[in-house]
Amino acid sequence: MNIIIFLIGIIITLIYCMSFVWEMKQEKQRKEKELLDNKYYYTRNPSNERMKQPKRKKGSQSRMKNYNWKK
Repeated sequence: MNIIIFLIGIIITLIYCMSFVWEMKQEKQRKEKELLDNKYYYTRNPSNERMKQPKRKKGSQSRMKNYNWKK
């Protein structure tokens, strides 16, 4: 009876170790794929193509400030 319990414990431990190693490999592959996908992101999608609109007057802001906080 003790040998059967011992063998069941070994089987459970081996399954746990194999699943842990498999999960680590999957995570490594996922990270490598992520790095390859973003490797040339800025050369493919240059963000400086769009020119900004000049300001209408010196010191102007794009949105109004609301300083009336008191109710």
